[in-house]
Amino acid sequence: MLGDGYEMRLVKQPDDYAGPVISTIIRKLCPQLHDGAVTHRGVLYVHGFNDYFFQKEMGDRFVEHGYDFYAVDLRRYGRSIVRGEKDFDIRDLGGYFPDIDSALVVMQRQGLTEIVLIGHSTGGLISAYYESRCHPSVIKALILNSPFLDWNLGWKERMIPA
Repeated sequence: MLGDGYEMRLVKQPDDYAGPVISTIIRKLCPQLHDGAVTHRGVLYVHGFNDYFFQKEMGDRFVEHGYDFYAVDLRRYGRSIVRGEKDFDIRDLGGYFPDIDSALVVMQRQGLTEIVLIGHSTGGLISAYYESRCHPSVIKALILNSPFLDWNLGWKERMIPA
């Protein structure tokens, strides 16, 4: 779908409360990194709600600047939707951790030693939560792009009981 050197891999995750689960890892490799480079750098992008990875141009820019680019379509989003299941159905944000873990394992097996985790919107919330709970040493930086960390309500709205 993305073409131009992008690859996709489905990862079967353990079944959960709703049945079968898969996540999808998308990548584009930087040729210079695999040509004897000492430091192997990569980026892992986590999308937001009702979204998936489709920003080919963003991935291309990271590759042009010497990073392997990876993105994960989290369970029940985009390429990871299993027929018959409810899209975007998650009961605990920690349920996404195995999807991120799988992508990090693939990246490390590829030889990446420095990884930047990037999260957009609710992917920013998930990425920050993941980093705060799991803090793998391979992640060297966390970038949050328009993270959904709060409802951004005014003082009047905050006074209304839920």
